[in-house]
Amino acid sequence: MGLAAPWARWRRRALLGLLYRQSPASLEHRALKRLPRAVGRAAAQSAAYRTIYREAGLERSHPPQDRDALANYPILEKADLFERFSLEELIADNVPVGDLAGVLTSSGHGGPNFAFGVSTWRDKRLTPFDIDLGLEHAFGTDQRSTLLVNCLPMGVFFDSRSVCVANVSVREDMACAILRQAGPRFEQCILVIDPLFAKRLLDYAAELGMDWAGLAPRVILGEETFSEEFRSYLADALAIPLDEPGGQRVRSSMGVGELGLNLFFETAETIDLRRALHRADPDALLPTFFAYSPLRSLVEIVDPDEQGVGDLVITMLDAKAPIPMIRYRTGDRARHLLPEDLEALEPGRRAALQRLPFPVIAHLGRKPASDESGWPMDRCKALLYRDPAVAAALSGAFVLRREAGVLRWHVQRRPGASEAPEVLAAGLQALVDAVVAKRGGDSPTVRVWPYEDFPWGMGLDHERKFRYRVDDA
Repeated sequence: MGLAAPWARWRRRALLGLLYRQSPASLEHRALKRLPRAVGRAAAQSAAYRTIYREAGLERSHPPQDRDALANYPILEKADLFERFSLEELIADNVPVGDLAGVLTSSGHGGPNFAFGVSTWRDKRLTPFDIDLGLEHAFGTDQRSTLLVNCLPMGVFFDSRSVCVANVSVREDMACAILRQAGPRFEQCILVIDPLFAKRLLDYAAELGMDWAGLAPRVILGEETFSEEFRSYLADALAIPLDEPGGQRVRSSMGVGELGLNLFFETAETIDLRRALHRADPDALLPTFFAYSPLRSLVEIVDPDEQGVGDLVITMLDAKAPIPMIRYRTGDRARHLLPEDLEALEPGRRAALQRLPFPVIAHLGRKPASDESGWPMDRCKALLYRDPAVAAALSGAFVLRREAGVLRWHVQRRPGASEAPEVLAAGLQALVDAVVAKRGGDSPTVRVWPYEDFPWGMGLDHERKFRYRVDDA
């Protein structure tokens, strides 16, 4: 029955039961009741927010009671907070230094400077229960003894009271050793990992002859977007029955370092939707459909275009957070769920999605679907895994850039792969040409490099997000 105390299991079961008797509208109504206190505390207790709101002429305003009133407050970005103010100015006045327990940096992917998430000892006490609630909801960890192997980089740490946790970071040898030796003692194993390092882990495990089927693996993917082709490739390698009833065991989660982990999460119902849309049109550029809890964060889609896609802006509703985060632009693009999104689902699964108590957004990553190169980055991520035999010989790393007016897709071969780079390039080029024949547009020329000759890093630094696009030559 796992490591959880009986009272904790009962409390999780009760909370999930209560939650599933709610609706997105009822949760939103409860969330708005928390809004005035969260914004009022920022204005009163944070020196940084006092300055920002004074400059905006809001120092005498009453805290917003609804979304319309919230829209009068400025939207803030990393530069407005973490690059302008010190942590001392950002942290609320009523949070003494002795209450601080941890600091988590952002990835730094959006610029040269870092943003920070700060936690208190109160958060330390509450976080394990929140993690365990999410794990029980996704994987039934209160009913099955569970080993969780955390392979996320940058010091992302998991603490639990219901599962056994191994925080190994980006060490494939350590992760495989723990899984092989300790994994069989448990009824299921959960990998928390990013897609690019997952490919490295799969390749290393294949060299060891790892028996994944005996470990009953489940996966939580984070850090970057991925394609349904990759989800299928990963599930096949791990012997996960992805599309069988109850088989949605490869899920993803999205957090923001300065806001918190698992702000957005896939459910079985949202995965069914994305896979149904993929089956209907394998070449479509699909968003990731994420659910979220309105009780934790108020979500806005700001400045939407004709398709409803706009900037993702988040207000955190915890009125005891060390750093208030009010109307924070994350750098992501998203839209609301549309009725036409559901048309690909058969009626039973459509009804299941509509019964979710959580609101759902369509997340499109940190850039519009088609970047300045004229060839969408997400299409590269899809075609890289469309032919499993080709994908098995690649590392997962690639760079897309325009060179002397020619768009080139540079791909790294897996270390130790025997397939000739020219053969692998021909396989990928055929997939590219097939898409161009149907969709039109620019067509990149594919080049596959031996692992050690790849110009953008022979050995990937999995501690940092890999940059798939570099400056044009």
